[in-house]
Amino acid sequence: MDRAQTSDSGPTFLVERYWPGIDLAALRVALVRLEAAARELADEGDHVEHLGSILMPADQVVFSLIAANDESVVRRVNERAGLPIDRIAGAIALLGGPPARRSTEGATR
Repeated sequence: MDRAQTSDSGPTFLVERYWPGIDLAALRVALVRLEAAARELADEGDHVEHLGSILMPADQVVFSLIAANDESVVRRVNERAGLPIDRIAGAIALLGGPPARRSTEGATR
């Protein structure tokens, strides 16, 4: 597997899931389990945090971004939550930046 990139919050990983039949309602239920599993592992001393997920319904794919000490923690949190995993890859997350500003020169109202 790929090695994670380290940021201020530690390594970040992207979990790729091909998930036939997944829809928004089912994903919301699954993410509650993922969040609970992350809290349990954190209570046990592992650093793990679900940063967010993206559903691509037409492709039946879910991507989840998880900060964790290492890939084994990412695997354990997903297994504990009962979520499928097709691939875990190190990632660099660029989250929470300021919105892009558009130039208003020449704009008409």
